Amino acid sequence: MKNTLWNNLLVDLKLKEIDNSDFSFLYKLLKDRDPKENISHKEMPSYKEHIKFVKSKPYQKWYIIEKNRKKIGSIYFSKQNEIGVHFLSKMSNESIRQTAIQEIIKKNSGEKYFINVNPKNNEQINFLKKNGFSLAQYTFEYDLIKIATDFLTKNKKFKFLEPDFTFEVLSKKHTESVIKWRNEASNFKFLADQAKLTKSKQEKFLKNYSSLNRIDFVLIDKKTKSPHGTFSLTNVFSDRPEIGKLLGTREIRGKGIAYRATKTLLDFAFRELNLKKVYAITRSDNVANNHLNRKLGFKIIGNEKINSKKFIIMSLKK
Repeated sequence: MKNTLWNNLLVDLKLKEIDNSDFSFLYKLLKDRDPKENISHKEMPSYKEHIKFVKSKPYQKWYIIEKNRKKIGSIYFSKQNEIGVHFLSKMSNESIRQTAIQEIIKKNSGEKYFINVNPKNNEQINFLKKNGFSLAQYTFEYDLIKIATDFLTKNKKFKFLEPDFTFEVLSKKHTESVIKWRNEASNFKFLADQAKLTKSKQEKFLKNYSSLNRIDFVLIDKKTKSPHGTFSLTNVFSDRPEIGKLLGTREIRGKGIAYRATKTLLDFAFRELNLKKVYAITRSDNVANNHLNRKLGFKIIGNEKINSKKFIIMSLKK
């Protein structure tokens, strides 16, 4: 960073370290944020989650920006010398932003300073270039949900599902169906997790979904638009990615539909994600599921006990 930022003195601002009295202001600031400013932040947390995050002290230093004793924004300094600054809408201009960055640099010495910017935030990019910051790196995001969505968009017709069915990525609108399917006795008895699924559990699951290293496709009847089950790929970025199937409605059973849907899931795993091997772990007494896996080409490689129940481990190579 060049010293352009220091050429002007600017605005009378005060940086105050955050404390418990700032929770509500920081939450207001988060809700007020322009989506163009976001980098990793994708979903609005609850107020309780927000307080937990602030109390976790995620940054080396975090300050409230005050002007004339009025809170107008916040600025932080991370352990990696990253600066993040956010203002309430219409409460900042170039001089205010310059001063806030100048003040945090005064308070926190370092050899280099970094500011991460959403590539769509042209105003911030131009401001940083003007004030001596230079491009240090490009950061690329591997977004599993986006990859899955693009896969569905690109392949409007799936040779294994046509002509009657298609896939959607799991979302909030499928919550009631998923709860019903998972808790149904014929499915529930074969699950490793023997706790009933509730609405609050599913909502929490969906809130954290983007960080769970998995993708779940919902099987949709193209004519009626009704959902009929989920076909999942979990532990994607691990040495044991697993497929899972949850057949929701009885009308699709025994008709080869689960076979076709799982073939589509495997096509996504091998062709789109370039996985070399996937696994299936099923209860030893789940005869229909084990038969289906063998029909798909899975081979038994072992077994393990989960909650005192025997599970078969199968694998399939690309």
